[in-house]
Amino acid sequence: MKTLFCLLIATGVGAAMQYAGIPHGLLLGSILATALIASRLHFSPTLRFGLGYVQIVLGIATGLMFTAWDSHTVAAMLPSLGLMLFCLMVQSSVAGLALLKIAGWNRKDSLLAVYPGALAAIFDLLESERASSKVIVVHLVRLLAITLLVSFCIPGQTNVAAADSGVLDMSMALPLLSLIALCLLLGRLLLNVGVPAPFMLTAIVFTGVYLKFGYLQGFHMPSWSVDFATVLLGALIGSKFKDISFGELLHHGRAAVMSVGLMLLIAAAFAGVAGQFLASNPLSLWLAYMPGAIETIALVAFSGGLNVVFILTHHLVRMVVLHFAPALVVQARRWREDV
Repeated sequence: MKTLFCLLIATGVGAAMQYAGIPHGLLLGSILATALIASRLHFSPTLRFGLGYVQIVLGIATGLMFTAWDSHTVAAMLPSLGLMLFCLMVQSSVAGLALLKIAGWNRKDSLLAVYPGALAAIFDLLESERASSKVIVVHLVRLLAITLLVSFCIPGQTNVAAADSGVLDMSMALPLLSLIALCLLLGRLLLNVGVPAPFMLTAIVFTGVYLKFGYLQGFHMPSWSVDFATVLLGALIGSKFKDISFGELLHHGRAAVMSVGLMLLIAAAFAGVAGQFLASNPLSLWLAYMPGAIETIALVAFSGGLNVVFILTHHLVRMVVLHFAPALVVQARRWREDV
């Protein structure tokens, strides 16, 4: 009952901010409302399947855009993908050295704090490594900063594909249900081995496959499903503030802002240079080179009318490269503990 009440408040605040013309107000309002409830009442909504729903909805909406995906598109993207991986190395190195030398953190906390990964995988690593709370503060600041920054830099649009369909086409019911079942099945298997955002990954891939076989031609995600995913994502982000006191946020906030600011500035610099040489949109490149927050970036890019396929391909490559190794480390640690 408390969870439902929290979601209703988050939806109301988000809808009011959206109506007031604030860019991506539904997302920002739900984050603000849930963060206040979580920090003041020490309560966070129980959203056991919330992140899975968000990932599947955004994954399917993104996969529907892969109709023109071919080998030429992949080949054209390879230079940018290589530059993105180099950018991540520079981001992590510079921000980590800043925490180590300027803030006086130890090496382990500095490395964990600048790890440019998904929040779920990071929390798993933090638990296994017994990192301090200041590391969690850095990642929460990073997530919140990326959400706020991209929300205000990219104006929302109301004429995106999701708004073209208010109800589900019954002729698409069976293919859609089978698609969701496949995403849940394989995503659960990937989740068990520590792969981050597994349902989004499977949803994008399987939706692309379904399109190639002609099962989802002409289908668009209903607008209400994307709006509900927006509220859930905001509630999930805001609920993370339950475990962080205001004192801890202030105490470690300066170091967090410094490290996150360096990473975002380096991403912007790489995007500006890459935009000149690759003849690509610098804003799309900047979103593609950001260190994390794939669900938020997917939602903002989707509603902002940007090249979501280009942006999320970079983030999926980032996740595969950066998270499979840590996931294996976590599994190895758990195996040794069980033995």
